[in-house]
Amino acid sequence: MHLLSLGHLGPDYVVVDAPIDDPPSEAEISLSVDGSESRWEVRLIDGLSAAQARSRISPSG
Repeated sequence: MHLLSLGHLGPDYVVVDAPIDDPPSEAEISLSVDGSESRWEVRLIDGLSAAQARSRISPSG
């Protein structure tokens, strides 16, 4: 399991602050705003690449 910080969250992508190599998989995004936390499951469509910060996501399920 990896805990990564996101620099940007779009409707179908994330930008990872410190990208790593990781294969396509299921992931959970946690967002906290003013003490209120939301979590949702996503699919890392192409996985993560240390060479590219932006990664495509889709809803999991």
